[in-house]
Amino acid sequence: MTINTAPDRPDIIRVGGLTIDNAARSVNFYGRSIKLTWGEFDLLWYLAENSGQVVTRDELFNKLVGHEYDGLDRTIDVRISRLRKKLESSNKTQQLIFAVRSEGYCLQTTRQ
Repeated sequence: MTINTAPDRPDIIRVGGLTIDNAARSVNFYGRSIKLTWGEFDLLWYLAENSGQVVTRDELFNKLVGHEYDGLDRTIDVRISRLRKKLESSNKTQQLIFAVRSEGYCLQTTRQ
C-alpha cells in the first residue's frame, strides 16, 4: 500500500479515505472529521507512516510513551481500542487497524 503525501504538504498523509494533517492535528475519514486525543492522534500518525506494515507493540510503546515496554502496561492497547471505536463509528463497513497476533498492529485501508 502506498502512502500519499502532497509534495507541498509533507505533513499530510492520505491512505484510502483517511486524511491526517499533522500540522493541524486533524483527522478526516471519508469526509467526516474525527476528534482524537493527542495520544490517539500520535498513534494514528505513526501507524499511517507505516501503513501496510506490522508495527510491534514494543516499537509503538517506545516511540509514543518514550521508554521500553515492560510487558504489563496497556497504554497502547487502550489507545488502539479507542481509536478503532472512533474510526469505525464513522464508517461501519471498514476496519482499519488490525492486531497481528504475537507481532503488533497494522493500519490497512483496503476493503476486506
